[in-house]
Amino acid sequence: MTFPRKIGLLLIVVALLATAGEFRGIEIPTVRWFYDFEADPNRIGESFWLEHQHRVIGLAMSVAMTLAGLLMIAFGGGFHWNPLTLRRLERFRSIGRGYFAFRVLMFLLVLTMLDQALVGKRALAVRYEGEWHFPAFRELPYSESFFGGTGDEEANYRLLSERAEETDTVVILPAIPWDPTFDSDDQMERLLPMVAKRVHTPDGRDPYNGYAFQFAEGESGPLLRSGRLRQGLPQWSIEVYGPDGEPVGREEWKDGEIVSSSLPEDFEAPEGGAWVRKIYPPLPPALEQRQATQPEKRGWQHRHLLGTDKKGWDIAAQLYGGLQVIFKAAALYLVLTYGIGITFGCLMGYFGGTYDLIMQRVMEIMLNVPFLLVVMILSANIGRDNITLGTILLIFCIFSWIQVAVYLRTATYKEKARDYASAARVLGASMPRVIFRHILPNAVATIVTLVPFSVASVIASLTALDFLGFGVPDSYPSWGRILNGGLENLGSPWIVSSVFAMLVILLLTITFIGEAIREAFDPKKFTTYQ
Repeated sequence: MTFPRKIGLLLIVVALLATAGEFRGIEIPTVRWFYDFEADPNRIGESFWLEHQHRVIGLAMSVAMTLAGLLMIAFGGGFHWNPLTLRRLERFRSIGRGYFAFRVLMFLLVLTMLDQALVGKRALAVRYEGEWHFPAFRELPYSESFFGGTGDEEANYRLLSERAEETDTVVILPAIPWDPTFDSDDQMERLLPMVAKRVHTPDGRDPYNGYAFQFAEGESGPLLRSGRLRQGLPQWSIEVYGPDGEPVGREEWKDGEIVSSSLPEDFEAPEGGAWVRKIYPPLPPALEQRQATQPEKRGWQHRHLLGTDKKGWDIAAQLYGGLQVIFKAAALYLVLTYGIGITFGCLMGYFGGTYDLIMQRVMEIMLNVPFLLVVMILSANIGRDNITLGTILLIFCIFSWIQVAVYLRTATYKEKARDYASAARVLGASMPRVIFRHILPNAVATIVTLVPFSVASVIASLTALDFLGFGVPDSYPSWGRILNGGLENLGSPWIVSSVFAMLVILLLTITFIGEAIREAFDPKKFTTYQ
């Protein structure tokens, strides 16, 4: 079976697994991402689209992959590797540092594809009362009462493993039994004083910036609201809670005033109350379990391979989740950026003339637009909680395809004047066939050398935006957010050192691969100019 047919078969299998897992309620590692596009839970009932958008998007991606796979199987039978390409690949394998870095990158990619089988708070398997259950691979969660506890909330498998001997239960947890986000240890609460109608830091010196909770009576009353504060005033989307402590809707705030609300008509918005900051003390790395002071929260709460950050989130789990986000972002970024750049670049080089001049002026205008300023404006107007990874990548692609187009324009302009392109046109080949079947394969060598450096660029950009607070929301694990939190807690050096080491390893790996590809695809090693 030829290489394109193998890839096509793999695409079809992945699409079928993703769709079967969604409709059977099975969480299959990695392929479950296809249907991971759910709307805000508070808005799901507003329209049919919001309620079913994750399935519509997932089905669309699955159908597209299936069609692409069928096309590759149908038309990939006559594929043969170009001898020059084989020589370049052999040259790449002979460059020891670059090939070793490539294998390291593939190893990291395989690790991320294990997904919840390696990192997550749900148990891989539980044997309870003689029956086996697999919570990590089941879409609907098991409740505490299902395993002999009390309450309808999701079972805490870390605590269940602690009392496994008492209940004759077998619990198999992932290697890192913590979720990358919103899974934390014990917390502390600090009252935020109100000074001149603004919420201030606990010492009362500066207006408070960050996430906070509003309680009716200081730290002991019922929870009223939770959300972000900027300069001591509620900002953007604020969650509102009912008397039972459950969310009832959201309020949109701007500069301390409510601009819109999704609360039920018969619900009165709470007034007054004190704002409180919840603090999770960073815990140092610990490979062994430690006995906690509270019996109901013992053991696993202190077993963190790389420690915890200021919110109590496990750093190893966040690094793993951040690496997953990076690989997904890099894949989407390359498809979109290089797809747009190659198309426009080839058309500019092939047609030239007025079309080329217009596109060059458009690119010059876009190059003068400050990228960071655009992200900051969108973040301020859309609201950071409403920004998704897709939004950030779309902004990246709007500005990043230009470099690819410039390289392809030059290469296409040179290649279209060669004899094989003229012969194809004389034989009646259409314009798309001449460009994408004859010219592009001979011009793509230059683009291949840019791919690793583009990946390194998008990793650095995502980390920088999250570090500055203009990136993805807290629902996404982020290396930049860990780095920011580490700089605020320099007394806990394991926070900064962990993410810094991962960044250095990943960027050096990609850089070594890029250098090896650039050397392997150097035309001077395989071509003699006369």
